[in-house]
Amino acid sequence: MAAISVRCVDTPDTGTLIGDPTNFGSDMTTSTEVSELDSRIVHEVEQHWNEHGVPLLLSQLGNRDGGDIARKAREQAGGLGAYLRSRLAEHVRVVQHSSSPVIVGAVPTDVDEDSITGFDALLSRAQTGPSKPIPRFHPVFWAAFRKHLEEGKRRYLRIRAPLRFVDAAPEERPEDVVEVQREHIVGPEATIVDVVQQIQIWLTANEKDVEPALYRSEERSGTARLPADDLLGRLLLALDPEDLKRISLPLDVVSKLRRKSL
Repeated sequence: MAAISVRCVDTPDTGTLIGDPTNFGSDMTTSTEVSELDSRIVHEVEQHWNEHGVPLLLSQLGNRDGGDIARKAREQAGGLGAYLRSRLAEHVRVVQHSSSPVIVGAVPTDVDEDSITGFDALLSRAQTGPSKPIPRFHPVFWAAFRKHLEEGKRRYLRIRAPLRFVDAAPEERPEDVVEVQREHIVGPEATIVDVVQQIQIWLTANEKDVEPALYRSEERSGTARLPADDLLGRLLLALDPEDLKRISLPLDVVSKLRRKSL
């Protein structure tokens, strides 16, 4: 790759010069070849910091170029965070919220930490509102983006109750499903941040609402929104003690009867 013009950025440790694709007017050049992906990432992080004064969230960075940055980084290093730490550590620093570890961002390495009280406040400001916990996705939906996909198969997800996904050949595609492309399946070893990032990209690309994919409180507790006039209660009232001694029901049937009203 031919040498490109750069803007001088002094990092704390090395003073390395990095390529800035937007600054061709500089009178300095570098002999180090910088890949298009590396140059793009560094430019995005620097521009975001200069314009907003807050870290660029990795979820936002990965979504740039239609998710292409996240996809390429995952191909090279297994995830965007790992890519930044292993390949661009001299130019970009990864920062993580101390109490909300899923909030991860990137800043230029030449940011003066002495002028900053801490990155937690800046990461919270980088959010589109107050810092909030990661959505709790339904286990089936979550697994669709983490479970390994066999070669030759595709993953099809039904994003309505009951949620489910199936791995099948294209000619065996079920009805009423949406494909989860292989590039969005990060594998069981991926971090929470990488999984959430791919989920967000997939939901946006397929114009799907996140609500059906969330794990609702009533599903976790099993006690919310139960009807007062349920079939199980009526059944118990209709039977005398001797009848009750002779009847046994599986728990899934008991749960179903308890949730059904007359």
